[in-house]
Amino acid sequence: MLGLIRFALAAAVLLSHVPGFHWALNPGVMAVICFYTISGYLMRRSIERFGRFSARPARTFLADRVLKLFPQYLVALTATVALLWAWGPSPGFWLLQQEPTPLKVLLNALLLPANYIFGPFVIPQLLPHPLVPPAWSLATEFHFYLLLPLLFRWRALLLVLLPATLAVQLFGFVYESPTLNSDTLSYRYIFGVLPVFLMGYLYAEGSTASRRMAIALWLLYVVLAGCALAGVAIHQQRAREITLGATVALPLLALALASGRRALPATLKRWDEQLGNLAYPVFITHCLAFYVVEHLTGMPVSATAGFLSSAAAVCLAGSLALERLQRRVERLRIGLRGFASMKDAPPPAPAARTR
Repeated sequence: MLGLIRFALAAAVLLSHVPGFHWALNPGVMAVICFYTISGYLMRRSIERFGRFSARPARTFLADRVLKLFPQYLVALTATVALLWAWGPSPGFWLLQQEPTPLKVLLNALLLPANYIFGPFVIPQLLPHPLVPPAWSLATEFHFYLLLPLLFRWRALLLVLLPATLAVQLFGFVYESPTLNSDTLSYRYIFGVLPVFLMGYLYAEGSTASRRMAIALWLLYVVLAGCALAGVAIHQQRAREITLGATVALPLLALALASGRRALPATLKRWDEQLGNLAYPVFITHCLAFYVVEHLTGMPVSATAGFLSSAAAVCLAGSLALERLQRRVERLRIGLRGFASMKDAPPPAPAARTR
């Protein structure tokens, strides 16, 4: 069921970028927060396997992540740059109203700099947005990957970073200025959003103590969401979306794990895996699909049935092509690391009791 959930989250991000929907709460923000918690869980399990089977776990883990994220991302970036050079900036879709200068293309290709388009830490050459607009969140994710081997090796570092970054996130919830607010401090950058990753990470550790820490963090987000919705101390719209996303994230993860332990029909498992494989390419190509439909049909990027159905079809076609490409890369990726994919590993046992 985790594949279906990830695909639904990618679809929520897609819908959040369509002008014309009037969301009381942005589904894309809540979906990204859920993605981060799921990533925290999956990457904790992944780094543990690298620690068991690899002689150089940190290096091979990061190389593995590059092979997982970059091939499809670089293809999406190349297609975006080529079409922007051929057709020019989008006339109506604000995220692609930009020129792909050589330096901007280079910075986008490196991915990590794509995070730095929000105050107070801005690389001006990247403005107004990454060329693959959701790439800023991929960059945040990769910052987490860089921290992960250190967190796994030194438990004390986790115990220091969790309260420190949680304090930054809480400060962003209650303080509001043009550059320091819930959007920048609590959502965009790893030093504020790390607790959301760590909620999933701690849930994956297996010990009762770690699970309790994860649940305590989740309960804190439940309380913060209640305060945000009631307008008690927390008044920013983005804070409501972040805390609600975190409130949903852990139960959603637990539901997916529980379903994974059941004997599901083979057909359902195949569909779940396929949808999970499509989640990432849908996430990185949907803005390009909007641009292609806008250019080829003349339809404005808007929340109309005609545009949405056309954009969904183009996005799905591009995503299927990227997924087929990634299948070839997967064989190389699994071969280089020398042990089976996470999907071939048995589901984790329930948390062991500790004194």
